[in-house]
Amino acid sequence: MKKFKLIAVALLFIGFTSCEDYLDVNQDPNKAQNVDISLVLASAQSATCVSIGGYFYNLGGMWSQYYTQSPDASQYQNIDEYNITPDFFDDTYRAIYSGALTDYDYIKSTASESGQTGYYLIATLMESYTFQVVADIYGAGAYSEAIEANTGNLTPKYDQGVEIYSGILAAIDDAVTKYNNAPTGVGATSDIIFGGDMNMWIQFANTLKLKIMMRGISSSTPPSDYTSADIMNLINTGNLLATDAKMTNFENAQNKRNPFYDVVIDRLGGVNTAASNTMIRYLVDNDDARIWTTYVQADDNTWTAKEQGDFANRDINFDNLAKPIFTYNMPVYLFTAHEVAFLQAEAMERFAGGAGAKGMYDAGVTASFAQHGMADTASTYIGAGGVYEYNGADMEARIKQIMTQKWVSMINQQNLEAFFELTRTGYPEYKEDGVAQPGDLTISLASVLGAGQTPKRLLYADISTSRNPNAPAQPAGGIAAPVWWAE
Repeated sequence: MKKFKLIAVALLFIGFTSCEDYLDVNQDPNKAQNVDISLVLASAQSATCVSIGGYFYNLGGMWSQYYTQSPDASQYQNIDEYNITPDFFDDTYRAIYSGALTDYDYIKSTASESGQTGYYLIATLMESYTFQVVADIYGAGAYSEAIEANTGNLTPKYDQGVEIYSGILAAIDDAVTKYNNAPTGVGATSDIIFGGDMNMWIQFANTLKLKIMMRGISSSTPPSDYTSADIMNLINTGNLLATDAKMTNFENAQNKRNPFYDVVIDRLGGVNTAASNTMIRYLVDNDDARIWTTYVQADDNTWTAKEQGDFANRDINFDNLAKPIFTYNMPVYLFTAHEVAFLQAEAMERFAGGAGAKGMYDAGVTASFAQHGMADTASTYIGAGGVYEYNGADMEARIKQIMTQKWVSMINQQNLEAFFELTRTGYPEYKEDGVAQPGDLTISLASVLGAGQTPKRLLYADISTSRNPNAPAQPAGGIAAPVWWAE
């Protein structure tokens, strides 16, 4: 049996300030331990959630233009000006590989030996979700040889994103088959996402496959191992998530709060994030009630906001700017009900002649309003004559409607996924400052990239490339070079 080094009770969260740990950790690096997988699973799940809900959440929030760097502080100017060096996310990269992915590998190995197919399935799905994030933010990464330090392989090869996607899909199918052939349970307290509800995990598996296929098929050279027919079969089978998949067990105590809140609000005082006028302009223009549960007005009771990247211009102080609302117990989302509805609406437009798309679009908007406690309000917006009525003149116009509402629905919930989706589809579109209309993005006023360029990825992590001769060269276009599914 493999020996497992207990990397974390939860993840070392050192991405924001590189000076404090997130959650308590007890580790003797010289002592290998056998640990019950019922204890390890929650640790691994929290590791993934803290990475996605921490520094990557912050990255997505700025690059999706939900908020911008405040003029009264400077902690995240690098992100807002697209000035990301290879070592910028080293801590998060390290935590993903030596924390979450190492834990999942241990759980899978142990569960396989003991016949615990429920644990094997959950670990495979969470591992696959984590690898999907790596593939989407970096374009390539260690996958097939990722966790081989125990066998002496300290220089794993990098697999291209398309190869990671194919591997993930095969791994999901294999784990589901193993579980269906000999199902075993998982303790409720061991699983912080669904409390051991295996039916929900089967839906999670189908939903993750749908997202991966939709993203992969968007490539100019789509993979050959799945087609639009496979996508529609997943949808028509109907066993997809209709509720959120999320981590919620946060407490109002240091190192126990939501990871983004714990650092940006509690430790740094909340002075770095000001509402981006990109989103404020859209919500105000459409009199969208979600603005009241997403942002707080400036001290003068207005929706005054900064253009993206305008932090060097100190014409308005922080008190006189609208600000995003963050709470200590806000969930970290892996999937949301509105995301899944919009995925299906897009697929129906692209691959089914639009049949069913309006119903799923309306369901997505309604689910988003419901998250804000306004389920009954949605009909005002999506009904006949409403500002969000599904009435695009052609397929592309309707895709734009879907993706714009998906972007709005993910505010302060799925920031990184919002960035992936706007990068994949091109919606919302980037327009020049001064020309942009409500619902358009603008290139950061502080951008260090070339004219017209926008961020599409991260550079390969320095902690890997500086030590691994098998790591690829950095992309010639830097962070403006698209990953494979955006080419």
